[in-house]
Amino acid sequence: MFLRRDGLDFYEDKSGRILLFPFSREVVSSMEIINVEEFRKQIKAFIEANRVLAADIIIVLSADVLFEKDIQTQDPNIQVQETQKFLDLVPFDSISTKVIPGQGGVRIIAVNRNLVDVLKASFEEMEFLVDGMVPYEALDQTLWGINSLNIETSKTIVGQFDSLKEASFDFERSENKIAPKADLQKDTKGKIPRVYFMLGVFVLLLVILAFLILTSV
Repeated sequence: MFLRRDGLDFYEDKSGRILLFPFSREVVSSMEIINVEEFRKQIKAFIEANRVLAADIIIVLSADVLFEKDIQTQDPNIQVQETQKFLDLVPFDSISTKVIPGQGGVRIIAVNRNLVDVLKASFEEMEFLVDGMVPYEALDQTLWGINSLNIETSKTIVGQFDSLKEASFDFERSENKIAPKADLQKDTKGKIPRVYFMLGVFVLLLVILAFLILTSV
């Protein structure tokens, strides 16, 4: 399965068919599934109408559904800061991310969690087995520029199925963006004075209470 911004291409190995599933604008808007139930119904109708048999599948994420950034530094503090700056620009509340080590730094990949999770679940409900999900970089480099499937590219990808399955990785899933270490340290330092302040107030109240008891005797 080749996931694009406006739909997906599904290659069926046994029949050699390439099936196209364009996203409805009323259901998917800007890579956000706004009607999950309707989306699942449409996936089911797509499978049944084309009589697609349940099978093992790999989801390939095209370049236009990913948000990517190369951070060219080995300094972990700078990596965290730059990663946060980048993720703050990703226009989704719920994202899945992956940090890939590389020469001279790291590569950050982010995708809309809502889109990939619902898509995966929709096919699994129809008894498909999703063996993995990979970014387009996992393909042979000659295929990096494709934006749709044809028979030739599909066969090439199927020929890499086992290696793609091994290369598949789970994205880190979180409702919240990654917090920089600097901010975490700032929060920790900010809590210490508040603790002393609350302790001082507590002691003062005890003194007042003791004074009231003594004066009332």
